[in-house]
Amino acid sequence: MPLASREGLAMTQQSVPTLIHEQPDNSLKGNLSLTNVTNLLQFLAMSSKKGVIELVRYPGNEEGRIYFVGEELVSAQSGVLTGIEGFADLLSWEQGTFHFLPDIACIDKTIGLNVQHAILEAVTLLDHQANEKAMSQNSEVEERGFSMEPTERDSSEVMNSLLEVPGVDAVVVVGRDGFVIESAGSSSRVNIEELGASLAHSINGIEEMGGELNVNNFQDMFIEYGRAVIMCRPVGDAVAAIITPDASKLGVIRHKTKKLFVELGQSF
Repeated sequence: MPLASREGLAMTQQSVPTLIHEQPDNSLKGNLSLTNVTNLLQFLAMSSKKGVIELVRYPGNEEGRIYFVGEELVSAQSGVLTGIEGFADLLSWEQGTFHFLPDIACIDKTIGLNVQHAILEAVTLLDHQANEKAMSQNSEVEERGFSMEPTERDSSEVMNSLLEVPGVDAVVVVGRDGFVIESAGSSSRVNIEELGASLAHSINGIEEMGGELNVNNFQDMFIEYGRAVIMCRPVGDAVAAIITPDASKLGVIRHKTKKLFVELGQSF
């Protein structure tokens, strides 16, 4: 999916302004090949800006708009698509231009969510669309009588791929007994060995609560601290955790690591 292959997501909030050009009328212009919609929107929202981002996609000259007030995403439109569906489509745009016009309000509110929440909703929708597309393609292959044998990678290769996701400092796989099975990368924010024992204790408690509430097994967990964010998911009989400095890229990390977690689970 286009969103998952975008290299520009590695930029921090501080680096975004170097890739856009402020105009005399306080508007901002730039190229989507140098930044992306997610980082641009987060930067403007965290700067307490309000207005509209006008987008033009290349090739095709498709047009889109995103209206926001501070950290609230008010409305989005991509062609005939509106709301979260339109916003999700805009997140996948890789080539084109953007033009931010301040202090322009939208009459119709089609989203009305916090920017971070809206990004997570859009990423979830893109996940769903990608899964449906993959299932459709697999069905077509099966109907033609072809058999696909994917090349399996070992756990170290998959964990190195996880480290390549922008914003990920370290990856650790922990057994249910609290011992670290494997780790990759490093983080000055968290002691990896101590994380293993603490994480196993927390996950075991959460799964016990899930059993008592009859809501099935846990799927993922996000823990935000002052100096780090830890995202956890089950991988086979173990638990994998990703360490990232903050929550600014959590939606992107969640989207780009989903398939890698599934692949990692085959090793444990």
